[in-house]
Amino acid sequence: MSTDEQYQRLLVFRTTLRRFDQWSRRAAEEHGLTHAQHQMLLAIRGSVTPGGPTIGEVADALVVRHHTASELADRTQQLGWVERARSTEDGRRVQLRLTPSGTRVLEELTAVHVEELQRLSGLLDPLVSQP
Repeated sequence: MSTDEQYQRLLVFRTTLRRFDQWSRRAAEEHGLTHAQHQMLLAIRGSVTPGGPTIGEVADALVVRHHTASELADRTQQLGWVERARSTEDGRRVQLRLTPSGTRVLEELTAVHVEELQRLSGLLDPLVSQP
């Protein structure tokens, strides 16, 4: 059975998470991106797939359907932040990579996100510690 303190901690966590998400959306907009575009750049840069992720891998990371990720990749590519390239190992595979401008904008956003997460860590640490 859950205790009152556990419910209170969960409420603080959920509220902090929603506030972070809203803050993150504003930060992306201040850098000229939508929230979804920021998430796509992060999914590409954070991928462990050599040569970059496929649309399917990005869709999985963003928890969206394949066609949604494909449309997002199209728009992000038109803005000059992403490029598509055929895999050197399997020419049927198309992989996504960041362009230099995509890398630059993601680095700027990552820096402010790391700062915000460090600020929030003081709030979140007590939430997961056991009473």
